[in-house]
Amino acid sequence: MSSQTATPLQYTPILSFMSDKQLALFVPFVVYWIYSGFYHLISVYEVSFFEKYRIHSLIEVETRNKVSMGEVIRAVLLQQFLQTLLGLLLVVVEDDDVLLDDKVVMSGYRQTLEATTTIFGLWNLLEPYQNIIIETSYWYLVPLSRFLFAMVFLDTWQYFMHRFFHQNKFLYKHIHSLHHRLHAPYAFGALYNHPIEGFVMDSVGAGLAFKLSGMTTIGGMIFFGFATFKTVDDHCGYDLPFNPIQKIFGNNSAYHDIHHQVYGIKMNFSQPFFTIWDRLLGTYLPVPSKSKDSLKEYQPSQTTTIHSLTLKDRETIDRKDESNVFKIQETISAGITPQRYNLRPRKTLSSI
Repeated sequence: MSSQTATPLQYTPILSFMSDKQLALFVPFVVYWIYSGFYHLISVYEVSFFEKYRIHSLIEVETRNKVSMGEVIRAVLLQQFLQTLLGLLLVVVEDDDVLLDDKVVMSGYRQTLEATTTIFGLWNLLEPYQNIIIETSYWYLVPLSRFLFAMVFLDTWQYFMHRFFHQNKFLYKHIHSLHHRLHAPYAFGALYNHPIEGFVMDSVGAGLAFKLSGMTTIGGMIFFGFATFKTVDDHCGYDLPFNPIQKIFGNNSAYHDIHHQVYGIKMNFSQPFFTIWDRLLGTYLPVPSKSKDSLKEYQPSQTTTIHSLTLKDRETIDRKDESNVFKIQETISAGITPQRYNLRPRKTLSSI
């Protein structure tokens, strides 16, 4: 092969019976049900180690949600089927997986590096380290930058589409309100959406993030899998201090749970990674701070805030007309009371 041409090489797929593009479509499906299955088991069996980290009690999950688990599972499976079918149709019209010669691509990197640094008189200084710079850039910096771009793009897409689906009364009533039947979210309800919403917000958003970032098929597979993993974790119903994903990302299960409550339905639109747009556009509502007194009975103070409302108060709000709730929300102070919210004490904790 000539070293001057980037001739594609035939790529050997990870699995012999399907292409990597096809595998990339199925990875999110597998990640979704395995990870959500884990949370479902510890919830149903009320594993004692995790019980103290519940955001909502099992009683709340059973009584406050306005849709059965069977309906949720059927809706999620339908959405995943439609998304996978669409992805397979797109894969069919594309060429087989190919792989560019790494040496040829890095040769192009070298030429770009030399031309750019020569302009600033830095080439003689960097030339001895060119191999380290090029290989680090090719194998790590460029893939990571593409991955980060995809994350930011998906966050941007999700925020503005999500907020639009809330602000447009027709779209909220007929489409997005379906997802908000879950006032006490649980893991496998993460993708409980109307099919139209699933297509517009999830399929199109993730697809554009992948295409515009220029990620490889393997990179896209990791991105789709991670985005699915993160979405499930955000709806898991547990605020786990030892979960690295929940610690690294401020946009986590506790943060997103606020959005599922009527008092916070007009806040915390960002999903699934960062809180950038909420902070910039005034829709950021932080998670209440926790202290050693966080589980004590609420004591009323002179200032009432959305965080100081008891569970009984919030259930009363839930029964009000949503338009009235929005008016209430706009008049409530944004102060924070150190209380663990939405956590109903259990009489007994079972273990397995």
